[in-house]
Amino acid sequence: MHSTLLSSPPPSGWRGLVRGAISWALDQYVTVLALLGMTAVVTYAILVADLKSQEGGAAALNLASHQRMLIERGVRLALKLVATADRAERQKLRQQMVETVTLFDNLHGYLRAGDRLIRQGPRLLAEPGQLAPELRALYFEEPTRLDQQAQDYISAVRKLLSQPVDAIDPNDPGLRYLLSDAPERLVGEIEKVVAYYQKDADFRLQNTQNLQAVSLVFFLIALVISGAFLLHPLVGRLKTSLANLEAQRDFNQNIIDTAQALIIGLDPEGKVALFNRFAQEVSGWTEDELRGADFFALLFAPEQRGAIRALFEDVLGGGQAGEAGTEIPMLIRSQELVDIIWHATLVREPGNLKPVLVLVTGDDITERKRAETRLQATLRQLESLSRRLQEEIDLAAAVQRAILPESDIVLPGLQGKATLITSSEVGGDYYDYFKIGGHHAVLLIGDVSGHGVAAGTMVSAAKAALYPLVQKGLTRPAEILHALNETMVATAQRSLLMTMSCLSLDGRSGRLRIANAGHVLPYLWRRGTRTWTMIGGAGAPLGKSLEADYLAEEQEVQLELGDRLFLFTDGLVEQASPRGEPFGFERLERLLAEHSDAEASALTERIVAALQAHAGRERFSDDVTLAVVEHTDRVDPSAPQALGEQPLQLIRVTEGFYRSQSDRFQSPVSRQWVVFVAEGEFHDLLPRLSADGIRRVLPRDDPFCHRLGWERLLNQHQPSPDDDLHGLVLGPRQERQFQLTHSDDKLFFMEEVRAWLEESGAVAAEHLDSIPLVLDEMVENCLYGAPRDGQGRAFYGKGEIRALSDSERVRIDLALSSSILGLSVTDNWGTLTPAVFLDHLLRTLARGIEAGVGGAGLYLMWRMSDYLQVRVVPHRRTQITALWDLQRPLQLSLRTGFQFLYHSEYDEVLSHDTGRFTFH
Repeated sequence: MHSTLLSSPPPSGWRGLVRGAISWALDQYVTVLALLGMTAVVTYAILVADLKSQEGGAAALNLASHQRMLIERGVRLALKLVATADRAERQKLRQQMVETVTLFDNLHGYLRAGDRLIRQGPRLLAEPGQLAPELRALYFEEPTRLDQQAQDYISAVRKLLSQPVDAIDPNDPGLRYLLSDAPERLVGEIEKVVAYYQKDADFRLQNTQNLQAVSLVFFLIALVISGAFLLHPLVGRLKTSLANLEAQRDFNQNIIDTAQALIIGLDPEGKVALFNRFAQEVSGWTEDELRGADFFALLFAPEQRGAIRALFEDVLGGGQAGEAGTEIPMLIRSQELVDIIWHATLVREPGNLKPVLVLVTGDDITERKRAETRLQATLRQLESLSRRLQEEIDLAAAVQRAILPESDIVLPGLQGKATLITSSEVGGDYYDYFKIGGHHAVLLIGDVSGHGVAAGTMVSAAKAALYPLVQKGLTRPAEILHALNETMVATAQRSLLMTMSCLSLDGRSGRLRIANAGHVLPYLWRRGTRTWTMIGGAGAPLGKSLEADYLAEEQEVQLELGDRLFLFTDGLVEQASPRGEPFGFERLERLLAEHSDAEASALTERIVAALQAHAGRERFSDDVTLAVVEHTDRVDPSAPQALGEQPLQLIRVTEGFYRSQSDRFQSPVSRQWVVFVAEGEFHDLLPRLSADGIRRVLPRDDPFCHRLGWERLLNQHQPSPDDDLHGLVLGPRQERQFQLTHSDDKLFFMEEVRAWLEESGAVAAEHLDSIPLVLDEMVENCLYGAPRDGQGRAFYGKGEIRALSDSERVRIDLALSSSILGLSVTDNWGTLTPAVFLDHLLRTLARGIEAGVGGAGLYLMWRMSDYLQVRVVPHRRTQITALWDLQRPLQLSLRTGFQFLYHSEYDEVLSHDTGRFTFH
C-alpha cells in the first residue's frame, strides 16, 4: 500500500522486473559508450598519425626553405668578409660563416637522405626515411645533380674559411665560386625542392581534410547506429520503466485515496505526513491543514491521547501492538467522537533500517455500531412483522375458508360431501358449487400449481371471476371454463396455472355435462352395474392460453338416480409414503369399490384416513380435496322460479349529512352506486372519503357539471359501449386520435396535440400550457404505472425506453367542441384500482408533490382539469378522461369533480388492518 511513496520494498516479482530492466539498460549503456569511445580513439589515432606525417613534411619544407636562406646568408657573409679590413669583424664574420655552412651541411644531409623529422617536445628528431623519386632525381641525376651542387657550395665555403683571417685572397677559387652565379643556380634547384615539399604539404593537408570528413562520417554513422539500435531501445526501456514506476505510484496513490479506511502516515515525532481522502472525509480536516501537525493533540480527546501514543511508541520501538487492533475514538473537526479501530505498522529505510514512518490505519466502526443497533431494532421489527405476517396468513386462510361454500352439498338433483385439506395455511385447491334457475346444479373443483399465498391468490381470483358468471346464469361447463381462463391469463400472466373440472347437472332430466381444464378425471359410480368408471375429457389448464377450446372436449353423460360422482385433486394420488411410494390410482379405486354403498361423508372420511395412514402423518405435502355427490332426485319442471333481485338504487350522500356523521359510512349497496354531492371545497374530507371507499364526487353548484348533464354524470356507473369522451362531449366537435407504439412517441404526440389546439384557435394560452402536462401524466401512467403482474409489481421502470408489445394498446383521443375540450387516454391493462386512486390523491394533497415519489400524476390530472373520470374494467381496460370548460379561465380548483368507475366490485371488502378499501 503506497510502497513507492513510503519507500517500502516492492513485491519480489516487481523488484526482479525492475532489476532486470536496470541491468539491461546498464549493459546497453556500456555498449554505447564502448562504441563511441572506440570510434573516438580510432579517429584520434588516424588524425595523430596523419598530423605526425604532416609535421615531418612541414619540417622538411621548413628545412628546404631554411637551406635556401643559408646559401644566401653565406654569400652575403663572404662579401662582407672580403670587404672589411677590420680583423675583429672578419673574425666574427668567419665564425658566422662556419655556423652557417655547418647548419647547411646538416640540413642537406637530412634532405638528401629523405629522413623524417619528428618533434618531441622542443626538439626535432630525425627518423630514417626514404627519398621520394622526384627528389632523388633532383639530388643525384642529371642535369641538376643538386647534391653535387650543394657539396660544391660547402667545399667553396670551407676553402674560403681555410685561409687566414688577415690574408684573404680575392682571387681565391672558393671566393670566386661564391661570387659567381653558382649559388644562385643552387638556390634555384633548392626552390624546386621547396616547391616539391610545398606540393607534398598541400597534398597531405587535403588528405587530412578528407580523412577528417571520413572520420566525421564514420562518427555520425556510429552515432546513428548507437541511437537506432542501442540508445533508442534504451531510452524506450527507460521511458517504459519510468512510466511503470509512475503508474505504480499512481496506482498506490489511488489505493490510498480510494481505500475505505483511514490511512495516516506519522513521522517518528508523531507529526502527520500523510492523510488520505477517506480520513479527510471522516475527520473533516484536509491533508494540507494537518500536514506537520501533532497527530495526538489534534485528533484525540485528552483522555484518549495516552492510549494512542502508547500504541504509536510501541510500534516505533518494534513492538507488535499495532497488529491486533485497538478501539480508540477519534475527535473530528465538529468535536464529535467517531469510533475507530486502529492498526499500525512501521516503515523503515531499505538500507539502514532506520524508522522513517509509522503507518496508522483505522476502520470507522461508527456505522457498524449503529448498524448493530439498527439490526437489533430490525430484528425486533422482523419479529413483530413475522407475527403480523402470520396473522395476515391466518387471516388469508380464514378468508379463503370463508369464500369456500359449505362442505355439505345440497343442489337441485345433487347432494353430497366435500373435504379440503391444505398443506399450509393458505392452499391452492378450490371447490365451489351453485344453482342456476332452480334446476341447474354446477359443481367445480380446481387445483393451482403449487400452494401457499400465491396459489391462494389465484383461488380468490377464480372465486371473484365466478361470481359474474353466476349472475349471468351460465350453466355450460365449457363456457364457464372459457371465462375463467381469460381471468386467469390476465391475473397471473401465465406465471401460475390452475386445473379445473366443471360439472353441470340439469336436475330436471339428469343430463350431466362435464368440461375439463387439465384436471385429474372424475369417477362415475353406476348404481345399476355397481362399477366405477373414469369420465374422459381433455383441455388446457386455466391461465395457459387464451386460445384454449373447452367446448370441443365437453362431455355429456346421462345420470340415473343413485349414481355417484367422485371428484378429487392430484394431491390425493401423488401423496408419498415415508418410503417414497405414491398413494396411486389403484389404491384409490380399491377404496372406492370397497365403500361404494357408504354415505358420502363416511366415504370421504375413510379415504382421508387411508391417506393419512399411507403418509404416516396427518398433514400432507400437497393440498388434498375430494368430493362425493349423488344424483338423489329430479326437479319438477313446473315448480315456480326464484324471484330475481330488485334493481339497485343510486345513493346520493350530501356534504352536510356526511359532515354531521362521526361514524364510518355504511351502505347496503356497492360503492359504485354511491355519489358524494359536494357543496364547496371538499379536500378536507378526502381522508374520510378514502377510508369509506367513496370515489364518486360531484360538486352540486358547478355550472360545468350541469352543462355536461347532471343526470348523465350520475348514470356514468352504467356500462356503455362508447368511449366516455363521446358520451360527455356532445354536439358538433373536432376529433383527433393517436396510437402509441413506442415510448418515444409521447413527445411527438404532445407536440402534435399542442399544434392542433393552436390551429383551432379555440383554446386559450393557459390551457395550451396545461393540457400537454396532463397528457404527459396520462401516457406515463399507461407506459409505466399500468403494466403490472399478478402481484402488482411493475413490469417497467419509470422512464424506461421501450417498444409496446403486440398485445399492448395505448390510445389518445381528443374531442373539441365550441366550449368543451376533452382528452382521453386508454390502455388495455386495467390495473388501476379505486384504492390506489384515492390513496394517491390523499397522499399528494397531504405531502405535496415529491420528486421521485409516484402518484402525483393522478393528483395533477384532477387539479388541472374541470372534470376527471376514470373507468376501469379490471385486467381489460383503463380509460382516463379529463374535460375543460373553455368558457372560463383555467382553475386549479379543489372543487373539481371526479368519478372512479370500477366494473368488478362484487367482492369489495374492508381491510381490517388499515381501515382502507381494497378490491379483489
